[in-house]
Amino acid sequence: MKIFTGTIILVFILQILVLARSSLPPTERLHSISNSLSVPFARPRPLPIPQFNCYGSTQCIPPVSPGLLKKSVEKHATCAKYSRFPAPRTRIAMVTAHFGGLQGNKHYTKAFSTHLEHALVHGTEVHVLCDKMIDDLWNKPAFILDLLLREMIKPESKRFEWLVWVDRDTLILDQCRPVTSFLPSSISETAVAKWWRRNKQGKSEEPNKASPEVNLLATDDMNGLNNGIFLLRVSPWAVEVFTAILAYRHYNPKVELKFTEQSAMELVLKDDRFKDKVQFVPQHWFNAYSHGGPEEFISRNDTKEAGMEEVHARRGDWLIHFAGNSHKDEALNGWADMLEDMEDVWETDRVQRNIDGEARQFWQEKGFRP
Repeated sequence: MKIFTGTIILVFILQILVLARSSLPPTERLHSISNSLSVPFARPRPLPIPQFNCYGSTQCIPPVSPGLLKKSVEKHATCAKYSRFPAPRTRIAMVTAHFGGLQGNKHYTKAFSTHLEHALVHGTEVHVLCDKMIDDLWNKPAFILDLLLREMIKPESKRFEWLVWVDRDTLILDQCRPVTSFLPSSISETAVAKWWRRNKQGKSEEPNKASPEVNLLATDDMNGLNNGIFLLRVSPWAVEVFTAILAYRHYNPKVELKFTEQSAMELVLKDDRFKDKVQFVPQHWFNAYSHGGPEEFISRNDTKEAGMEEVHARRGDWLIHFAGNSHKDEALNGWADMLEDMEDVWETDRVQRNIDGEARQFWQEKGFRP
């Protein structure tokens, strides 16, 4: 060992003497000497991908405060203890747009914070368009298509499996419910769970029968498609769909698009090339509307009161959407403030609607195995 160490030192000394007599400028000689003495340590591992990602020059994601981190850790523990939702390892990203920065839209920033908390609780990524790419509401399909193309160039094992678009006039009501709870069981299951189920079923239950393929989950309201919230599988199919949506107005200039890109999306999804892989689900699953204010929501015990419809939000629903509300600032501020103080509905046993059984039956009737 001593001979080996001495040999290395002798080589270094000879390199220094040779470089000292060279015609290189002093600064370059010093750089060469330092390189010759450097030890080839392994490169450090790349830093983890940031969980919250802005696109554009404007900062539109509020700082993640220690208070929010503490709150999300406590909520994660509460959810694990009282709600017990299955947590498959599905790679999901929440996607939205938030223009105008943080100060000019404080009510939207409050609402957005509920989505950040949900991402922290469940370990999902958030991708936010902070500056406009093109005109008006067409930024939505443009940004989604941009993300899809970025993901599709990655190895399949590294890319997201699903994107969840949420408009910024939405708030998360139930931080415990994971997005995977809306997916068909055979999609959200882990590989081990699928293997166990196949072996348990036996041949008589056709274990190799393929389930239908679902690439997009969406909801309708009184005006047809409402694309304020939808789930999209990352796939070549999705790239084709959003290319068609983004191009629709240019290739069909005479078609009236009453709700701009939403109307274009509705027409594209009805196309024979795409409609078989689209699944409309009950609106209250992830696109509930309000009935009354936040005080009524937190205190209401009778969900059959006059005017209360299936689409109206109840305790236990995942999200509320203020589509068409002419006083969104008041609504978002009021509901966000209420949620800050509301106790967890699973912990206090105040859940009024749990869609788990309904979703299981829904997918089973569509051909998915429970």
